[in-house]
Amino acid sequence: MRPTPPGWNTWDAEHPACAVHLPTGFAVHLGAFSTRERRFTDFPFDPGSVRLGAHALDGSYAELELAHAGSRLRLRLATTDEGALAGDVEIVETAEWGLRFWYVLEAGFSDPLAKDGTIRLLVPEGEAAYLDPPVATGTCETGAAAFATSIRPVNAFVYEDRTDVEREFEIGGYYARPPLRERGRWAAFRFNAVTPRVGFAAAVAEDGDRALAEVRSAVAGVEDLPRGRSSTLQVESARRAAVRDVLGWNTVWDPANRRAYTVATRGWVATKFGGWIVWQSDAFLHAVMGAELGARETAIANLDAALSLATARGNLAALASGVTSWVDRSHPPIGALATWWAHRRLGALDVLERAYPVLSRAHDWWFEERDGNRNGLLEYGSSPVGDGHFVHTKLAAMDESAMDNSPVHDEAEFRVDTHTLDVEDVGLNSLLVLEGTVLARIAAELGRADDTMALRDRSSRLADMVRTELWDPDRRIFANRRWDGAFVRSHAPTSFYPMLAGIATAEQARLMVEEHLLDPRRFGGEWPVAGTPHDDSAAADNVYWRGRVWPPLNLLVYLGLRRYGMGEAAAWLAARGEAMFKREWRARRSFENFNQRTGEGGDSPDADPFYTWGALLPLIAELDDRDANPWDELGLR
Repeated sequence: MRPTPPGWNTWDAEHPACAVHLPTGFAVHLGAFSTRERRFTDFPFDPGSVRLGAHALDGSYAELELAHAGSRLRLRLATTDEGALAGDVEIVETAEWGLRFWYVLEAGFSDPLAKDGTIRLLVPEGEAAYLDPPVATGTCETGAAAFATSIRPVNAFVYEDRTDVEREFEIGGYYARPPLRERGRWAAFRFNAVTPRVGFAAAVAEDGDRALAEVRSAVAGVEDLPRGRSSTLQVESARRAAVRDVLGWNTVWDPANRRAYTVATRGWVATKFGGWIVWQSDAFLHAVMGAELGARETAIANLDAALSLATARGNLAALASGVTSWVDRSHPPIGALATWWAHRRLGALDVLERAYPVLSRAHDWWFEERDGNRNGLLEYGSSPVGDGHFVHTKLAAMDESAMDNSPVHDEAEFRVDTHTLDVEDVGLNSLLVLEGTVLARIAAELGRADDTMALRDRSSRLADMVRTELWDPDRRIFANRRWDGAFVRSHAPTSFYPMLAGIATAEQARLMVEEHLLDPRRFGGEWPVAGTPHDDSAAADNVYWRGRVWPPLNLLVYLGLRRYGMGEAAAWLAARGEAMFKREWRARRSFENFNQRTGEGGDSPDADPFYTWGALLPLIAELDDRDANPWDELGLR
């Protein structure tokens, strides 16, 4: 288990307008109340009312805009050099009289990090009580904490339960007063929009006197610190900043497993998956993104999250979460590539040593469990183990491909005797060749000569089979193949994965790119790469993997083009993907997928608007702007 990371960050997956200090669990929440609508909010994550701004990966700065009942607020959070938190809340726009729109800064101890924490209010005595703001002080098992505002609030009260603040406003209105308490778990400092801006600070220390001193020092500098921290983020390119901000906002704390990691999207964590979720392929891609930014802790945290999915049978589960775990199936194998990528970018030899036995065993599992007809070419499937949703069904087998409803699966049947689909998948077999090749490179780095030779031999044999058995000479493209020998009618970008793995001949690669990838009637057009060819009737469905562009597929197709020296086609794919991303990023949206005909992300309810891998598109453009070929940088030629 990795140690609890220190410091402040937006760790709460459900509440982006919240800063939490780990490991004490001391937290600062923002809430607001509209009298017009008689409704309170603590701003749970909702892309419709939350606009996520700049976010440093180390938590040193974050800003966001929040809407409630027609009014808008801006929250900025920054850390001091001494490790305290300083920030401000600003009213940007009001939809009702300022006296009747209230915002509340709540400071206290967040469950389950600090179940024993208590808070008290220190109120100045005499006339000072009418001039100086109160200060909240607290203690917990791991230390002491303090919170202060730059100006005096309308009032401040102590609560045992933070949700009591909401009930009090909605039932009693803004004049309501709670019972006076000497101590509790939360202190709420109440302001209204008559006060357009307020600064605040929070600090933790070994003892109460030190925490109090640090918070007073931090609040004294609150006028300048957020602006200063914000300016330091402006030096990065727009592409890197986009990747940083998406990765930063979606990096949260997993309370069940006590670890930091990056989620696919904040929007799914609490409401859909019981407080935490790790998708295998997402976690590996997040590690690549972190590595490209030089963010060692973020990259390694995500590699460790992915590796934690190892099952007793050897595979890496497709998904683990608070409500369901899919140990019966895996995900497309990209773990060795992601691990090696992190090593090359960050010099993480310790990660190679930790990851290799897990990834090697998972690689073997595919050959043991997913060759249903025992001919050497593999299929996706679902084993009869565990109690994950849809276990041992065609849906679960399609889930294993991470392309759940792709038309490439339409002709497949699920064979209960082999636990696989009856279609050999070109994408899976190509990725296994690449995975084996990279594992061999890792084994060589670790001095495992026998493993290196065995992995290279198996990868070479599989590559030969893909090159000859999954090439459709009539349509001149790689394709999935049914067990009866017929090629599947539908194609996907996975047809280009033999280029990613170095399997295709130069002529095969040329034919596919010229006749399929660049053809606007097939995979090309203004918004590539089409998830389903435009001339496939399934593209008209425009539902998830049917008729949508998916950033991970763009990354892997792009890497295949660069491997074969097709720089012009690669630059086209990178530029069009970046253009697609930038259209939506103007509204701070990083979509899960995009309409392949219009480039829109928000036209589908099945496209999450702040999905981490959406930022792969500017990352691809960043890779393409370099003089070096990614394969040379990775040492995988």
